Amino acid sequence: MKWHDGEPFSSADALYSLKRIIDPEVRSPRCGSLLRPLVKDIEAPDDSTVVVHLQFPTTIVLSALASAWCKILPKHILERDGDLTRPESQIGTGPFKLKKYVRGSVVEWERNKDYFIKGLPYLDGVKQYIIKARPTQIAAIKAGKTDFWYGWPPLNSKQIDEIRNARKDLIYKESAPGGISQLHMNTTKPPFDNPDMRRAVNLAIDRHEIMKKAYDGAIIPCVILPQEAFGDYALPAEEALNAPGCREPKDQDLAEAKKLVAKHYPDGIDIEVAVRSVGNYVDIASLAIQQLKQIGIRGKLKTWESAAGFAAWARGDFTMIGVQATAMTFMDPSAPFTLMWTTESPRNYGRMKLTKLDELYNAGLRELDEEKRKAIYHEYQRQIINGDTPTVTYGWPVGPWFMASKLKGWAPGPTIYDNASYHGMWIAE
Repeated sequence: MKWHDGEPFSSADALYSLKRIIDPEVRSPRCGSLLRPLVKDIEAPDDSTVVVHLQFPTTIVLSALASAWCKILPKHILERDGDLTRPESQIGTGPFKLKKYVRGSVVEWERNKDYFIKGLPYLDGVKQYIIKARPTQIAAIKAGKTDFWYGWPPLNSKQIDEIRNARKDLIYKESAPGGISQLHMNTTKPPFDNPDMRRAVNLAIDRHEIMKKAYDGAIIPCVILPQEAFGDYALPAEEALNAPGCREPKDQDLAEAKKLVAKHYPDGIDIEVAVRSVGNYVDIASLAIQQLKQIGIRGKLKTWESAAGFAAWARGDFTMIGVQATAMTFMDPSAPFTLMWTTESPRNYGRMKLTKLDELYNAGLRELDEEKRKAIYHEYQRQIINGDTPTVTYGWPVGPWFMASKLKGWAPGPTIYDNASYHGMWIAE
């Protein structure tokens, strides 16, 4: 196996990459948050061997190392460039090599003739078009400019019908791309430093209305772990749907929420609701604002460009984030808890100390008996849906994908980041 520039791939690259990822001084919110609790040390005794020493026995280490976020990077390029932000730094070992990059337009890849799996890839190259505006995306696939669409956020039913009517040669399917959608409250400043106000928001948000109006039905509402993806590790859906905030009708929850707000803010309160201006985020946040108005929380929407928004969330520069979806690093039942529901989680944007959830998280990582592990994650979910956290979970969105019928050899992976190499795809024509 070789890097795209001809340099040999060896255990030195894996050692350098993994040590970099688990270094607390290096910002690796995805893979770092996944591996740091597990890995004690790493060594490379020879050019083809890496030894990972664990903090404790755990069942998830191989799946964690195989996460699409835990890429092994070229040591010589990182030492030369410092990071991989420039086009000339895009050196991998995969089936396609970077041929051309036009910012905001297209990324073009060409076949790697030295790919380590002999005979692959079948395609001579791949063009990935960067199209931000949803109408332009739809126009491109209708006109045949693109033959493959697996985007995010999901299309609505009207857009799906429009594409299907225009292109009879397209295969249409739906999959749950391993992501959870939530509202976040900043617990370090008023009003959401107050648990009563956090509870009021949780009670007031109508997930079912948001599912119907903002997601066009394409979301599994309220659940922390959906049974469709996690089987028996998920609580029965009825338990989540009957929890405070999710149960229907909303009368009881709204009445309690109004009392909680009036107790602290008799005249109500004005807040800013931040949201990244992507996909259907503005629609979701706007609907949440309407719902919160019913209990005396008057929200004003502030939109952010994606990079600036993420930077603001990381430094705590918000009162409420109206919606933020989070894709999983891998599809183990521990994944959403790693990302959001521990004190040190990278997307504990509300910066809340979650002592009880930390204990459950550590127990879940260490438990080797599957039935006992299921019991731990059931209790974890109950603590979240019935307790005090800085989030309100809308649910797990379901996404459509389109592919021309002439394209063969691809299927969606367990998360939106998996199975993205296209190394086995071919064209039947």
